[in-house]
Amino acid sequence: MDRKKLKIGNLELENNLILAPMAGVTDLPFRMITKKYGNPGLVCNEMVSSKAICFHDEKTLKMLNCTRGKKTNFHANFWK
Repeated sequence: MDRKKLKIGNLELENNLILAPMAGVTDLPFRMITKKYGNPGLVCNEMVSSKAICFHDEKTLKMLNCTRGKKTNFHANFWK
């Protein structure tokens, strides 16, 4: 697989691999596994409810956790 840097606006990603958002799949453990074995340039989480964030819903807030330690380009998806 040919990995090249990818530039989107003023953001330069380490490579052109992007982990797509997948409901019920792209939770924190899954994202950590992909960083370990594939190291995508951009990691997306599944859709989260902005309303649930306003009400400080613990389950929803956990869905927004990013990988620990290493710097990560992370994209969060919200819906109303």
